[in-house]
Amino acid sequence: MSNKSASGISCDVAVIGSGFGGAAVACRLAQAGRSVVVLEQGKEYPTGRGEYDVTGHGINTIRHGHFWVDVGVGMNVVRGVGVGGGSLHYFGVRLRTDKRIFKNSRWPRIINLETLNPYYDLAGDMLKATPTQPNPVLGLPKHGEAFIAAASNCRRRKSMPEWVPLAVHTAAEPATTPSGIPQTRCVFCGECIIGCPPSQSFVGNVNARALLTLNYLAVARKAGATVYPLHRVNVIRQTEDGFEIDLKVLSFDTMVEEDEIFQSGTVRAKQVVVAAGTMGSVEILLKSKAAGALPQLSEKLGFYFSGNGDFLIPKTINTAQDLQPKAGPTITAGADFSTADLDIFIEDLGVIPFMEAVAGTRALTVSTPDPHQLGYLGMGSDAANGVLRLHNGRVRLFWDPTESLPLYREMTACMRELSQQLSGDYVKPEGYNPVIGTGLITAHPLGGAVLSESASEGVV
Repeated sequence: MSNKSASGISCDVAVIGSGFGGAAVACRLAQAGRSVVVLEQGKEYPTGRGEYDVTGHGINTIRHGHFWVDVGVGMNVVRGVGVGGGSLHYFGVRLRTDKRIFKNSRWPRIINLETLNPYYDLAGDMLKATPTQPNPVLGLPKHGEAFIAAASNCRRRKSMPEWVPLAVHTAAEPATTPSGIPQTRCVFCGECIIGCPPSQSFVGNVNARALLTLNYLAVARKAGATVYPLHRVNVIRQTEDGFEIDLKVLSFDTMVEEDEIFQSGTVRAKQVVVAAGTMGSVEILLKSKAAGALPQLSEKLGFYFSGNGDFLIPKTINTAQDLQPKAGPTITAGADFSTADLDIFIEDLGVIPFMEAVAGTRALTVSTPDPHQLGYLGMGSDAANGVLRLHNGRVRLFWDPTESLPLYREMTACMRELSQQLSGDYVKPEGYNPVIGTGLITAHPLGGAVLSESASEGVV
């Protein structure tokens, strides 16, 4: 980490954002000998464990330390903010896209599973993923076993459920990351959204999750890349020999309030990779277009937002057995519930600490979870008709759920059947209105700067 300002620096490539896209690009370019600067608006968390300080003043964002919840119209959006991006709060699931997804005519013809498979393999060398292995004391996660048993008996399932591959180290033997950082076995604490606890075997954290700071970013730094946290990009300007990036350097001293400006500055780069996630990337590009700095950007910028069909977090309650929802990785198993017209994948979801506060439906409190419950994460192909616009200087989602209601209703029917198999009662996501489809939250925002074969239909 660098606590210095990047202002005034010139480099071959400036990468904006340090999440999955930015970290991978920074790593490979640094290994290729390019001078790489990574600009990240969030903090660095040296222990890899996030925080739950809630801040913000009047903007449409609830800030939870290492991730934010953007309050949109019709849907809210979770995004990672910090060195490592979404890996700071993700659950480690690594599934390859089903080839039928690419049959949608919106995809450029060159993008298909055959094209992407070599890159999935390459990412797999860095983000090693295997199904959950039994804990020596607890065995396999009870909530995963219950999900697999229930889904196996559901008539709506398309294929048998499975233990999903996780980039979480659950094997008995200690391991090291590609950068040489030690990992020990997952301790089944159930706090993937916050981060692994301190290790009792060595100085540092258990590091069971494949955080980007343990692999791609660590390798990038060894290859010469420099990561600058607390650097918020405002506008990108094209010049005769490259690009200028106008940015705000946030306060190094307090590292508390994300809007305390330490100084303004500029970074110059021959090339720029915008990898600040759906919300961050589109905000930067919209500001740059509005400022006349990138006037050639497509008029489709901000369109075709998708929430990945996320259906968070419905539950089965009052189950007959103790499902130990807090023990194990948060997600362990999944099943395909697709129909002829709808792509649907459902996973088990253990208890997520402070989830009601994350969703903004309750105050931040600590409570003991009811062990007789099982949460779900439903995902599918929604209408992808959301629009991202600038609102009071920040990006905001405007989502019309009407065309996605058939998806949400089919997922509800699937989860009701799962609940019946578990001898429990179905409960809809808190805040969700099943009549009009509003009130959902997505942890997998997509779109806004979509791929296309022409600027008339997309941005990239």
